[in-house]
Amino acid sequence: MNHKIVDKLIKMEEYLEELLQYKPINYEDYVNNKMKKYAIERVIQLIIDIALDINNMLIKESGEYPAGDYFESFLKLADLGILDIKFARDIAPSTGIRNRLVYEYEKVNDQIVYDNIDKTYDYYIKYMKEIYKYLND
Repeated sequence: MNHKIVDKLIKMEEYLEELLQYKPINYEDYVNNKMKKYAIERVIQLIIDIALDINNMLIKESGEYPAGDYFESFLKLADLGILDIKFARDIAPSTGIRNRLVYEYEKVNDQIVYDNIDKTYDYYIKYMKEIYKYLND
């Protein structure tokens, strides 16, 4: 078992727990509490960044060429039999949120980030389970 990947999964789990802790009760709570909003944005970015690191590590371990982009890295894991193809197609667009948070900070749409809090949590809990399952097979 790859201990670097396991360490990253443990860190991802910590961030997912933090995402739940910071989760606002509603949209107004999200936009009116700047510290909570910034914390959520950063935690979402970190969760996705860890997944991208894991994706690239698994692709490299398989001897395959790196994925062309972040989105493609999830699909490549499906090609390798690590993720289910439907799930890979569902989770891959989360890289768009990450890119907006990193590169277009002043233009981040609060509603989109807020609407993706639960989705990010659900997708990445499932992602962790799939990666753990793969590592233990």
